[in-house]
Amino acid sequence: MKYTPGLPEKNSNVSHEHPLREFFVLVIGATAIFLAVMLLLGLFVDYAVRYIDPELESVLFSGFATEDESAPTEQEQKLQALLGRLSKCVDVGYPVVVSVTESDQMNAFAMPGGNIVVLSAMLDKVETENGLAFVLAHELAHFKNRDHLRGMGRSIVLLAISVLITGANSDISALLTPVYSAEAAQCSQDRESDADTIALGALSCHYGHVGGASEFFELITAPDELSDWSLTHYFSSHPEAQTRIDDLHALAERRCYATE
Repeated sequence: MKYTPGLPEKNSNVSHEHPLREFFVLVIGATAIFLAVMLLLGLFVDYAVRYIDPELESVLFSGFATEDESAPTEQEQKLQALLGRLSKCVDVGYPVVVSVTESDQMNAFAMPGGNIVVLSAMLDKVETENGLAFVLAHELAHFKNRDHLRGMGRSIVLLAISVLITGANSDISALLTPVYSAEAAQCSQDRESDADTIALGALSCHYGHVGGASEFFELITAPDELSDWSLTHYFSSHPEAQTRIDDLHALAERRCYATE
């Protein structure tokens, strides 16, 4: 038999797949694994924070408390009194203090350690006590649901996973950031909706009706310049204002809350 030299038909050391196909498979696989790990650890964080004692939480985050030793203003005293009445309907488990900060932005937010900060523009533009009461009850609901702890816990989990997976590779971290942003924004929107639900119940509990609950959202509602099919709301930490108004009206109707 005559020997005829030639190259082998197959080379096991060389991939026969198209490079772009391999790239997309790797990216999709890494993203799926990342999301799965984030979901599982996020659920673990949500479960674990339930067992943190409220008094211990207050001590641990006492450093977030406002260090201003001046006497509360008349506005702060009135808000604190209203907060105390609402606390009977939304039991947090530890004292919550409200303070007012000068700002031209209309907002309020809950800080770890039992502190609610109301921006002064909120008091200038919200005209009814019921509107302010809903905002305060909403922030109380965040404390009740431990949303601040859940958010911090998920951020720590993200940081740990990013370090383990990517190390010092900032390019890979940047690639995964949009994936996490969408997941984190959706969780945040769910927490905001839950807080709205509790706040609406608190208004009904305190006043016997839910009139004025949507005042804050009506003030910040602006015409949507984006098309209905825009996906940008998936990356927002709060649901759209009009959506929240509609949800509040629907919830009040389902639960037969008085509206006047």
